Amino acid sequence: MKISKMMILFLCSALGSCTLAGLDAQESWDFTPHVADAHTFKSTWQFMNDRNKPGQDSVFNFMLQAIAYAGIDSSEYTKQGRTYFLLHRDAVLRIDKKKVTIDCYWGKYLVPDRDSTGKIIPGKFRAAKSWDEYPKQFVKNTLLYLMADGEHTFGNIGPENDTIYALLPPGVDSLNPKSMMTLRLTNDRASTIKINDFLNSVTVTNVRTAGILNTNGPAHVVDRVVSYGVKP
Repeated sequence: MKISKMMILFLCSALGSCTLAGLDAQESWDFTPHVADAHTFKSTWQFMNDRNKPGQDSVFNFMLQAIAYAGIDSSEYTKQGRTYFLLHRDAVLRIDKKKVTIDCYWGKYLVPDRDSTGKIIPGKFRAAKSWDEYPKQFVKNTLLYLMADGEHTFGNIGPENDTIYALLPPGVDSLNPKSMMTLRLTNDRASTIKINDFLNSVTVTNVRTAGILNTNGPAHVVDRVVSYGVKP
């Protein structure tokens, strides 16, 4: 009588062990699911600095440079009950095919080009090479828009847009006089947090790493520009 491979596999399963073509059947084992702990047990300020190791890990190097240049006190990143949007280095400077992309800050917000003597060349602009090519207030406003009161993360962000208000004072940005930002969670397996994803939004930003639970509030890392604007 011929016995099919399917029958052998069935018998192996029933008997608990068997060998087929020289290979032992896999034994059963108990699987214990494990969910990574999103808590860092450190403040947002410490978290950024711990990820700023030149030559090793400098994810937040450009953001820390911006904070220092704008004169924002580091205590703003230790205050309780806030949500922080942190700039990955790619959000500040990203190069593709030897060109600075227009979806990073230094590529989107161009600065006047200058000749060899330092004089501005009329009508000519280029990507920035450092934060100090911008007015300090511009950089400060950029950073203030990336902080909001209240803790906004996976536990309270749903598939419908939730409107929050940044620490940028109202009226500073003429395109966003209320200093608004919208957050929503994609209704799929990726569960991506999307920033300013509304009808006719000029810029929609996908959060790169979301739900980092620092001791003073959640943080979300972005690797593209975050801005608010409505298409005409």
